[in-house]
Amino acid sequence: MALPSKEKRNFYLFLILVLAHLILLSIQVPLNQDNPLIKQAFLAIVTPVQAGLSWLWQGMESLWTDYIFLRRVRSENQRLEAENLLLRQENLILRQVLEKLEKEAEIKERLSQLASPVVVASVIGSDAGNIFQSLILNRGSQHGIKADMMVLDPEGNLVGRVIGPVLRWSCRVQLITDENSGTAVITSNRAVSGVLRGDGRGRCYLDYVLVTSPEVSPGEEVMTSGLDGLYPAGIRVGRIISVSIENAIFKKIEVEPFFQLNGLRQVAIIRFDLSRI
Repeated sequence: MALPSKEKRNFYLFLILVLAHLILLSIQVPLNQDNPLIKQAFLAIVTPVQAGLSWLWQGMESLWTDYIFLRRVRSENQRLEAENLLLRQENLILRQVLEKLEKEAEIKERLSQLASPVVVASVIGSDAGNIFQSLILNRGSQHGIKADMMVLDPEGNLVGRVIGPVLRWSCRVQLITDENSGTAVITSNRAVSGVLRGDGRGRCYLDYVLVTSPEVSPGEEVMTSGLDGLYPAGIRVGRIISVSIENAIFKKIEVEPFFQLNGLRQVAIIRFDLSRI
């Protein structure tokens, strides 16, 4: 027999109240002395979600931290690499400057007995046709260079003389090994004098040495005599390497210059006054 509608409403209301009461009781009844039943069920659902979200957040935070760290490390590495490159270049430049100053000091010290101003120059080129004819230096009229000034190597050996035209920032040097050069020289024992000329192949020979002149031997040194008015006396030129009879009048004396063209990077230009030598 069906219940009247009013009784149905009362019955349903009763069931709702009973369920609500049971739920309230379950909340108050402890389970394992820790958490109420409903709360434990809620925690059982929410905790894994929270754990997952926490893991995800920590992972993202760690990833972001690592990213920022790597960016800083990369930036720092780039800065250090730039500084290292700069320091290497500065070190190289300083070493080159110190080496140059050392060479300049060495040249000036070796040539101090000439009591003449010294201009140190670098070799920047050579004769295109024959390297034993001339060199080009990076000093010119701006530095007080003039034609006929004497040029020596770092050891104080004769290299040649400045020839014109002298440009503002460069000059040309005629080597003593040039076939067209001529230098008044004398042997170290003062026995024989003559004119030194180049053979165009890196060596020199003495002109106008008579067969009747005193004997000279290989190994004897040759120096400037000062008779040509170009160079002061006593500048080292070379060493005799062979002596022979060229004809009935003159000897053939071959001389190896002291200066070495190969590896010659710097020279000294001497602005001297013959009256002071």
